[in-house]
Amino acid sequence: MDEGKIRILVRAPNWLGDAIMGLPFLENLRYIYPKSHIGVWCKPHLRPLFKAYSKINQVITYPNSVFSLLTSCLKLRYFSACILLPNSFSSALSAFFTRIPQRIGYATDGRNLLLTQRYPPPDQEALHQIDYYLRLLKCMGHKVKHCVPTLNTLPEGEEEQKRLRLKYGWQRDYIVFAPGAAYGSAKCWPPAYFAELAKKIKKTGQDVLILGNQKDNSIARKILGYLGDNKKGIYNLTGLTSLAGAMSIVKKSILVVTNDSGLMHLTAALRHSQIALFGPTNPKRTAPYGETTKIIYHQVPCAPCKYRQCPKDHICMRQITVEEVFKIIEEALS
Repeated sequence: MDEGKIRILVRAPNWLGDAIMGLPFLENLRYIYPKSHIGVWCKPHLRPLFKAYSKINQVITYPNSVFSLLTSCLKLRYFSACILLPNSFSSALSAFFTRIPQRIGYATDGRNLLLTQRYPPPDQEALHQIDYYLRLLKCMGHKVKHCVPTLNTLPEGEEEQKRLRLKYGWQRDYIVFAPGAAYGSAKCWPPAYFAELAKKIKKTGQDVLILGNQKDNSIARKILGYLGDNKKGIYNLTGLTSLAGAMSIVKKSILVVTNDSGLMHLTAALRHSQIALFGPTNPKRTAPYGETTKIIYHQVPCAPCKYRQCPKDHICMRQITVEEVFKIIEEALS
């Protein structure tokens, strides 16, 4: 078949961090099929991410309602193949409804009959998540290469960053805090520690911007609560930015201090400096690729665990001290 007529649809993961860890898969797919049309099928909140990635031709959003989903599935029959990165039954079912001739993925979650090409999954705990996705290409008979994809900021994100700066009035250079984590509070460095770090940063003459979604606003408010009357120069932007806007704010910062989260992977894909704080999760499985991330991780006997909320004393995160994080910041500032 003429490669230029091959149209490949990739069903993206739903979480921001997982979607970014799927970018090396797309990078390799473009390398394997340089002239083919490659589309990404994703949740609406991930659309800016894939718009900012230059190696694909089309971004198609995945509707939330059942009726809209069935209608949109029928419009995707012009693709030659659909490759599923998620392991879920629902992702395979939606691909089945598209009637795309080739539906490819791991044989998980009882979805064998929905796939035309299915492969036994490797041990997910033994591989980095990026390698787990890349293994699917190996199963398909392709060679893969390790790479660190690059995201670019978007014009709408640049405009949003300017509007927010005018509205909230930060004037100085700034450091970004990303104190949330979608999976749960077990991944989060204590708000009191972020507050103490903010006090130290302010003494260096830098502002602090707190980023995250609306759910992270409660953590941001706790940080501000610990600061008391010392809030000047600390700006809570949680829930106020789009994904595109967050990308531009991150890119213009000095560095980012983050938990193991989607914003951590976003910062890495933007090739920007950051300090990533790991506790209950294993950096060998989910740490960003590339050389712009400094990881702080003190392994404890109960880690890694899969708890969303720590049932003990959260020692894995509490033993990361404010002083060791600030030391890295001082080195960056100097």
